[in-house]
Formats: sequence, structure tokens, C-alpha cells
Amino acid sequence: MKRSILLALVAVACVIAVPAFAGDDAMCAQCHDEVAAGMKNQIHMRIHSFEVYGRDVGCTGCHGDGEAHMEEGDASLINTFADGEDSQACIDCHQNKNQAEWAASTHAMEGLACTDCHNIHSRNNPLDSCKSCHMEVYVEFELPNHHPVREGKMTCADCHDPHLGTEAQLRTHTRVNDLCYDCHQDKEGPFIFEHEPVVEDCRLCHLPHGSVAEGLLTAGEPMLCYQCHEMHFHAGLKSPDVPIDVGGTERENPWGIDGMTVAFTSKCSQCHSQIHGTDLPSQTVSSGGHGMVR
Repeated sequence: MKRSILLALVAVACVIAVPAFAGDDAMCAQCHDEVAAGMKNQIHMRIHSFEVYGRDVGCTGCHGDGEAHMEEGDASLINTFADGEDSQACIDCHQNKNQAEWAASTHAMEGLACTDCHNIHSRNNPLDSCKSCHMEVYVEFELPNHHPVREGKMTCADCHDPHLGTEAQLRTHTRVNDLCYDCHQDKEGPFIFEHEPVVEDCRLCHLPHGSVAEGLLTAGEPMLCYQCHEMHFHAGLKSPDVPIDVGGTERENPWGIDGMTVAFTSKCSQCHSQIHGTDLPSQTVSSGGHGMVR
């Protein structure tokens, strides 16, 4: 008796765990066998109606009653979706916050539909379709330094929400720095001694997708730093136009003119290692603690 009950429970569990074509869907599969084969592992065929509050998630859930279509063999007797209507059919079920904003998103405004990224009748990774429109970004992932998207450690959706309607570049955060801090919390601060470009916008020094320079920098060191900081002090030269503020005193580099070579061939971060900010004052240069060397 116990064995019979156990076998019955196992059988029921198998039926629940692995949904199969049944009812109207089974009738559709008799003619549309290629589509049915592709849908076996597709999410719509792997969930039961009780999991989605009784909604019909099979063939008739999107295409409507197919009885007249089967009797007459007329494709116009089922819902085949005119341009733009397929997205609304998806949104009828997919009503979480960001998907509900789809109509106001940049993608929707550009005329994309759900089916441009999602394959309804087979299992696919919709993020694979990003490159079909954004190839210029995917090329950047081939640069020597890049976010590990092509290695499979990140996806576009880690930074961009394709359904979002509140941000033009579909970023998951409106403020760029907040997006970066999701992964780089140690750079956020607040620090007693802060680097102003870091606080303002990470993109002042870093590229988001890929770069030829280390650390996704917009340029290699020291040239990146020289865009804001004169190298004259380290080279033993003085600029008549730009005052040199080093603790309120004039400083001369003992290397003299030879320091020019050092200034152009050394990385600033060899000494200024805490370039994103620090709570410890600089102890090598009288600069009011702002040297960010520790």
C-alpha cells in the first residue's frame, strides 16, 4: 500500500515538474511541430497556470481560441499580431515595474518590439541581441582592457535595463557614479581628502566599456593626470601663467631639467597611490594633506 502511494506521488510530481503539451496546445503541436519542438524548453511551456494566477500561458494565451482556425485552416482566424501589437500582448502578463515602463523606454521610442530581442517560440538569451544594434559597443569589449562581458562574467543588463523608461541610456541608476559603486564600493568614500573628478563623474577618467589604457582609463598615465595637473613641479620647471600650489611654498625638484624625463616616463600612481581618495594625510609633500599618497 505504502509503495503504491509513493509511486503515485512520484508520478504526480513528475507531471508538475515537467509540463507537456496538453489540451489546446497539443492540438496546435499536431500541425506546428517545428514550433512545438522549439518550445519544449521555453519558459511559457515550463510553467503551470496556477503559478501565474490562472493565466493561460500556452498557445491560446497569446493567439486566442484556435478552434475556428483548425476547422477552416485560415491563419487570419487566430491572432497573428500586427506590427506593434505583440509587445502589448507581452505586457498584458509581464507587469513588473520596469517592464510596465516599456512604452516610455528609448527602445520602444525607436520602434523596437519585444520580439526584436526575445524569441517567443524558442529558448534564447535576449541579451545576445544587443550586439545587433550596438556593435560599436561590442567592438570596445575587444580592446585590451574591458569589462568582462565577452568572458561571460558580466552582461549588458548589469548596467543597463532594456525595459526602463526613466533614463535615456537605460542605465540602472540615473547617476553614473552610483552605477559604478554597485561593484566598486571601495572607491565611493566619503574620504577626508577627496579627488574632485572622482566625486563628480567616474567617466572623467574612465571609459565604461573598453580602453587601450589600463584600468579602463581614458588615457594612460601620466598623460591623463596632466590634463588637469601641471607636471612642471616634478620636472623642475615653473609656469609663469599657472601658480604652483605646493603647501604655499615654491618647491624645486632636485632633478632639475632631467626631471622632465621622469615626469613623462613615471606613473603618477607610483607615489599618489590612493587616487580615488584617502583618510590619511600626505606625509611626503607639504600640500595640506591633499597629496593622496597613502
